[in-house]
Amino acid sequence: MIRNYFKIAFRNLLSDGWYSALNIGGLAVVLAVSLLLFWWVKDELSFDSFHADADRIYQINAHFGKGTDENTFTSTPGPVAAVTRKQLPEVASAVRIGYYPSGTFRANGKTFTERGNLAYADGNFLEIFSGFQVLYGNEKQPFGSPNSVVLTEKLARKFFGTADAIGKIITDVESNVSFTVSAVLADAPDNSSLRNNMYVNMEVLRNADPAKGGKKLMDENWDDYSFSTYVKLGPNVDPAAVGKKLTFIQAAALRKLEITSDYRLQPLTDTHLNPVEGNDAVMKQVQILGTVALLLLGIGCINYVNLTTARATRRCREVGIRKVVGAGVWQLARQLLIESALTLALSLVLAIILLQGLLPFYSSVTGKSGHFSLGDPQVWQVLAGSLLFCFILAGIYPALLVSRFNPITALKGYSSQASGAGLRKLLVVTQFSLATVLIVGTFIIGSQLRFIRERDPGYNRKHVFAFNGRKFTPQFKRALMNESSILGVSTSTESPVNVLTGTVSSDWDGKEKDRVVVMAQMSVDQDFIPNFKMKLVAGRNFSGTKADSTHFILNETAVKEAGIKDPVGKRFKRESTEGIIIGVVKDFNTTTIRESVWPLIMYSNPAWNSIINVHTTGEQAPAALAAAEKLWKQYLPQYPFEYAFLDANYDQMYRSEQQTGQLFNFFAGIAIVISCLGLLGLASFTTEQRTREIGIRKVLGATVLNITALLSKDFIKLVILAIAIASPIAWLLMDHWLKDFAYKVTIQWWIFPLGGLLAIASALLTISFQSIKAALANPVKSIKSE
Repeated sequence: MIRNYFKIAFRNLLSDGWYSALNIGGLAVVLAVSLLLFWWVKDELSFDSFHADADRIYQINAHFGKGTDENTFTSTPGPVAAVTRKQLPEVASAVRIGYYPSGTFRANGKTFTERGNLAYADGNFLEIFSGFQVLYGNEKQPFGSPNSVVLTEKLARKFFGTADAIGKIITDVESNVSFTVSAVLADAPDNSSLRNNMYVNMEVLRNADPAKGGKKLMDENWDDYSFSTYVKLGPNVDPAAVGKKLTFIQAAALRKLEITSDYRLQPLTDTHLNPVEGNDAVMKQVQILGTVALLLLGIGCINYVNLTTARATRRCREVGIRKVVGAGVWQLARQLLIESALTLALSLVLAIILLQGLLPFYSSVTGKSGHFSLGDPQVWQVLAGSLLFCFILAGIYPALLVSRFNPITALKGYSSQASGAGLRKLLVVTQFSLATVLIVGTFIIGSQLRFIRERDPGYNRKHVFAFNGRKFTPQFKRALMNESSILGVSTSTESPVNVLTGTVSSDWDGKEKDRVVVMAQMSVDQDFIPNFKMKLVAGRNFSGTKADSTHFILNETAVKEAGIKDPVGKRFKRESTEGIIIGVVKDFNTTTIRESVWPLIMYSNPAWNSIINVHTTGEQAPAALAAAEKLWKQYLPQYPFEYAFLDANYDQMYRSEQQTGQLFNFFAGIAIVISCLGLLGLASFTTEQRTREIGIRKVLGATVLNITALLSKDFIKLVILAIAIASPIAWLLMDHWLKDFAYKVTIQWWIFPLGGLLAIASALLTISFQSIKAALANPVKSIKSE
């Protein structure tokens, strides 16, 4: 019996080749792109879950201030980890991970420069991060000695040409400290928040030059927030209670310090989606693209439902005869469900083929590996979920509708139940509403991305390249400034694109007791402000003399937040340095425009400035780079020359938004194409049903334009209704997305009719193709068609 069902299903698919192709092709496309999106969403939601007991691992965050003044640090002082291990029995394990500055290393007779993805770590870090696979070395004690280092396979191969690098030596060129490779880890998976390629034993920092305060920083200094601290709690332990105990312990340790932080524990599996509590930009992106995947699946399924119910009139006699000879509702439904299942199966096979072609696009946009293996159970979980959604929406309803035809009317070749015109109109409206939402969303996201690119951040970032000068000398800077292709040179501890360093230790006259203002801070020289074309709204710039060491320049937000009136000449203290405010600089963005401008302290300690900013022009950039490289090899031959343009760094900060924009462009295009394919199928069906009417109208003098308008107007009315429904929905969704930005575009009214016109134009082009074809047909043949 089942075999017979499949034979009939195949025969029906082949007999209606045009509609079958539309169904299978449309479902295959939406399945392929939706599977990509679902896979991405699943990957984003699974971050860090590959560690054992991931639900018991937390990152400790420090909170300062209250209400609107509250700020969150994802870093903590060094003693926090030791205290949790010793004084809190509910903590099973605690580990610190500290920032290791970018460095130049000698290994295997070669010199390498590594930027970012380097860290200090406690020796027990694999107790918590057990998901990192140890390829070589001791899993329980990855650090064999105080001066040991753990590498990932990728970095081991880069340094030594082999993954088995145990016992090999790496030397930090700047500090002249050598490390012995004690373990090699497999590269971190795509869904890992920690993506360090090198972990240096924390004991290296503890045993550092006493003048640098290594041991004090590690074990005693509660005022320096330099470490990320992670804990694994025991079963059924309340993380909020642990945070309160830590807050109390710090307050007791710092009786003389008025600033204390409120500690809270954030689940490790939540740190990717919410990098800082209250910042849900990543989660919103996941929600938006997950919704887009469902919308695309919905559009594809609507095509199937529309075409299946439209074709139902052709099967009225077949269903009527089957019922007369004794077929029950369930038998008929089963036959139609098997046809749906067969259509989905063929669509799935085609979707998997399309998927392979889409993987390069997926990898380039998301930065993920884009590797799909049909042997992976997780792939089948996503496939099964998508197919079940399609089967319920696109298979069950048409099967029940057709199987319930009245046999008497069905034998006459018509069933009022089969016509389903009202349902098809509703589904067309729904389909184009969803497509219009995506089109309008694409326009608004594009507007915001243009705003990001074109907005003045408050400084000149054009044609500026920077490099880490490390132990550069004033002579090196002067030599750069003497080059004709270079307009200016300045030095700083931070890039203006993204100021990472902050402080809570500042004081000024009139400061309220217990008032905490978290301020960003950076050291700059006297050329920094003029070269970046920043504006001083009060006071003066640094002079380049020794007096600068006790002078400060604040930005407008810092002055406002601190409540300092007439700030120039007023006393100000940053950490242990006391001096006076000599100027106020106009606000500029020190982070992304998702955030408001941070309060900023500029101070001048040129000896600390390790970043050299070189200003040139577009035409002179190649010459400036060549000159800088030549001088670099002259003054700093022991280090490789590496640079980055500020524009590239700026764009990199908005990679998430660029991803969303690219994906929206692609999926909006897919949505309108699929919607038009469905409309083409319906227009073809409608034209076929009205063939005789069209022939009579032509005989009576109707023109091609008349007939095209006749067949198109009902569909265009449905599309216009869809636009009216979609516009407020699109506005609400995009307004919600734009709330993540402190600085954003205003949603313009004309975007909605523009998106609607694109939808109408697409629909009109699709319908006109079929309408003109019908209008040009021989009227004699048309009249004889029934």
